Amino acid sequence: MGNFISKICSHIYVEGALEAVKLYKEAFGLEDRGTPWLDEDGVLVYQELGRNGELFISVSEDKHLFAEFIKDYPDGVRPTMLFIVYFENEDDLRRAFGLLYKEGNPCTGVKPEGDIICAFIDTFGVYWHFQVPIDWNASFIPK
Repeated sequence: MGNFISKICSHIYVEGALEAVKLYKEAFGLEDRGTPWLDEDGVLVYQELGRNGELFISVSEDKHLFAEFIKDYPDGVRPTMLFIVYFENEDDLRRAFGLLYKEGNPCTGVKPEGDIICAFIDTFGVYWHFQVPIDWNASFIPK
């Protein structure tokens, strides 16, 4: 194989998408990529958020999740996603964690190899895994 995936961009469908966009922009230092697409009721259909010119995540209100995507799931069950975010330092990790998770369980720990990690579900039901690896290679991918 010639190329390998060095980045995965994710899209989420959440209830309260406009609020989620605002929070994620603050937590991760993101910026709008293009103009948000709103439906006739002012509900977010699609918005991209980026950092340093690169796409980080795109967001839609959950009512815009196509029925075809969830037709095989039982009533009331939605697909879930996990987002892994690698931080350069613990302060940035703790800042983002503090903004996204306000229920009091810090769930931050140190793995045996020394990585700082935490995993949690935010106010919008999105599952996050934050990590500060102790060793990075030249392409900023954890070893």
